[in-house]
Amino acid sequence: MNSISHFFHQWDLRISLSPQEFKELLLSHHPNLPCFDDDVIVLFNRRICAGCLLAYPTALGILVLFHPSGIDSIFIALAFAVFSQIRRLSKNIIFQHFCRIVAGVALGFGIGGGYWALTNGLWLVALLPILGALGYMLAKARSMKNKLINCHQIQNEKIDTKNTQ
Repeated sequence: MNSISHFFHQWDLRISLSPQEFKELLLSHHPNLPCFDDDVIVLFNRRICAGCLLAYPTALGILVLFHPSGIDSIFIALAFAVFSQIRRLSKNIIFQHFCRIVAGVALGFGIGGGYWALTNGLWLVALLPILGALGYMLAKARSMKNKLINCHQIQNEKIDTKNTQ
């Protein structure tokens, strides 16, 4: 059993998906578990990742409206990206959505600044938004893994409580 299969097997999670489940996963790459309800928005009976739904259109708007470029754009992106992470400290869903929009602002400025750096041959400067994005992805993966573990433990406790009654 490879390490990925073992990772999912230890929680009795399926790896194979039906075509419908795969479509759902594309729209909302969050498990359909109660502990991930704050991470999705339901539109037209479809679960959609709240971060993607709010951040990507915002990033596109930033790119179209402001045409960010220059090293200032990279520093603005990093500042907004750090600020957007305070979402994790709040249980208020409106504030969490606001922070997802702020993450979209960071993404727009980061893409614009990174593109500027690459087209001007500033490879080390271009590494700033790339390293920022990698750091975010690693933190997100760790957060999601911890959330899955906690969710699984909660479900097991509910099952144990139900079985002892």
